[in-house]
Amino acid sequence: MSECQYERDVVEAAREGRWTEALRDHAASCLGCAETALVVVALAEDVDALVLEDAPLPDPKVIWIRSRLKERQERSFRATRVITWVQRAMIVCALAVGASFGPGLRELLSGLRTLLPTAALADLPLLISGPTAVLGLTFVVMALMALWNERSAAS
Repeated sequence: MSECQYERDVVEAAREGRWTEALRDHAASCLGCAETALVVVALAEDVDALVLEDAPLPDPKVIWIRSRLKERQERSFRATRVITWVQRAMIVCALAVGASFGPGLRELLSGLRTLLPTAALADLPLLISGPTAVLGLTFVVMALMALWNERSAAS
């Protein structure tokens, strides 16, 4: 479709609302100029509606506070994400160390089975003071910390 020589005049006339008789007759006979005039009038009405619309602007303090809160939340999320991954890595390391003490754990458990029914309360600290028991307790504490961190991050 080629551009009509009167198209610019039609755009100006439609925008300003000042039509000459010859230009109005041309727009009625030229399909391209008629469509251009319709589009220009519609866009001008939209611009007028937007200009006349009294939309109150939000308070700059509120915008600033919201941006600071969002920034703080993002920093907190990044920090806790790293802490969570470190906790998970520590749990994996504790499991690896615990697996290396597997044979000793089996012996400790078999010893506990034989001693527990006859053991006195005074002998109990000796039973739970082995390295495997310390590692097991460490693992339990770390697992509870990881679960607590996951629950607090979810809420």
